[in-house]
Amino acid sequence: MSACNRLRSTIILSGTLFLTGILLLLIAEVTGFAVPTAHLALLAVLAGAATLAAAVVLALLPGARLDFHNCDH
Repeated sequence: MSACNRLRSTIILSGTLFLTGILLLLIAEVTGFAVPTAHLALLAVLAGAATLAAAVVLALLPGARLDFHNCDH
């Protein structure tokens, strides 16, 4: 897997986790399992943010410039 595809997949995973957290929070508002569902929503949103932060850090490393040189935008 190339660096371009890995970064793209990481960003998609981060967005998916973030949207899953938002949907779980909406579900927590209407169901009887508010506390466990809200905790899962918080974990999903935080995991999405951590995944995105890791992708940014890896993309900003000095050696990453060579890996991303041939990416098609």
